[in-house]
Amino acid sequence: MVALLRAVGAALLMAGSASSVLHAQAPAGESPQSWLVQSNASYVMVDSNETGWLNGGLGKLRHDETDPSLSFDRLLIEYRGVLTPTLLAHVVMDYTHDGSSGFDLQESYLEWRPVPRSPNRHRFKLGAFYPRLSLENVASGWETPFSISSSAINTWIAEELKLLGIEWALQRRLGGPGSPHELELFAASYYGNDPTGTLLAWKGWGVHDRQTRWNEQLPLPPTPQLEAGTRLREKQGPWAEPFLELDHAPGYLAGLEWRYARRASVQIARYDNHTDPTVSANGQYGWETYFDQLALQVSLPWNLGFMAQWMTGNTQMGNFIPIFGSRVVNNDFESHYVLLTRMQNGHRFTLRYDDFSVENLDGLPMDDNDESGDALTLAYVYDYASNLRLAVEWLRVDSDRPAREYFGLPSNSTETVVRVQLRWQLLNHAD
Repeated sequence: MVALLRAVGAALLMAGSASSVLHAQAPAGESPQSWLVQSNASYVMVDSNETGWLNGGLGKLRHDETDPSLSFDRLLIEYRGVLTPTLLAHVVMDYTHDGSSGFDLQESYLEWRPVPRSPNRHRFKLGAFYPRLSLENVASGWETPFSISSSAINTWIAEELKLLGIEWALQRRLGGPGSPHELELFAASYYGNDPTGTLLAWKGWGVHDRQTRWNEQLPLPPTPQLEAGTRLREKQGPWAEPFLELDHAPGYLAGLEWRYARRASVQIARYDNHTDPTVSANGQYGWETYFDQLALQVSLPWNLGFMAQWMTGNTQMGNFIPIFGSRVVNNDFESHYVLLTRMQNGHRFTLRYDDFSVENLDGLPMDDNDESGDALTLAYVYDYASNLRLAVEWLRVDSDRPAREYFGLPSNSTETVVRVQLRWQLLNHAD
């Protein structure tokens, strides 16, 4: 799969080079080529007794008290190219200093929008890309314009979900020309994501802004069942690599979205990685992970916006154990958030509340993955100029996870972080 990813990225970059020679005519309002270079840096103040998850602990935040106060969060490079009037290319790479630091690929895909010959408008996407599940992460580089961190749901998507495959979407305006109602069906078939669920089960939910890159290995907490010499560690490395393909069977995503004149939208979707939970390879187990989600977005008076998302699903791994009545690891999970935001003259104020849980359904000793918690986020974002953004965020996460007791810690934990982030970007349009 690594070779395929490199081939996809190389093909798209070559396509971008070719587009500068072909001078394809862009659709109205779109530049034939654009490059975005974006840099995020933060001053971070953390109040937590937890070891951060990127440092091998059970913390919910991106940072812990041992990390430097000054943080270089991300360097993003994004390319968009119009190769022909109906074919577009999109490549995203970034650099981070934490986790598996360095440059790596985030997304790389082609999008074909054939000329409509009926009221139905089709769109096809081929390559490596995020699933279309988030109403929150709609800015460049799959970031959120509302705050610094993402909700718990979209934090997990950023940690463990990316698709390598093909997506189809069909849009149709309901009620004839000029109607404000629009319906969209979408479906995707993809490879990869077979270990998805590893982090959610053994680390738990998180609330932060870090995105896992392709080919990245992320640390797992050294809980008793993951220590060297245990049965699980015979095939599981001390890391998670969520985008691997292990059983050579495709997964699927399908959904439906209704929109009303850019003022309201409702989305329902089903995700299933269709993984054989008994397979293992490359230091990773296969996890059978599926979920349903419902998302809502509404524009309100006084420049207010409301957003909500709910997700519920299951992830399990290993053979069926009769005395457990389940597979080796079997967890239900659920999360939801509600978000209220107001934009006025370049100033945005956002309030978000998250609730999340994992229910341990198996009987594996010393592997209690039960978890419950909530988070409150207050954020202020100011677009000082087209290329400069200031964001300030206060985030508090309260959680109860019995696995903390394996390390001599109380199961309850409260983590608080204040971040001041400066974003600079350079956007270049080429004709």
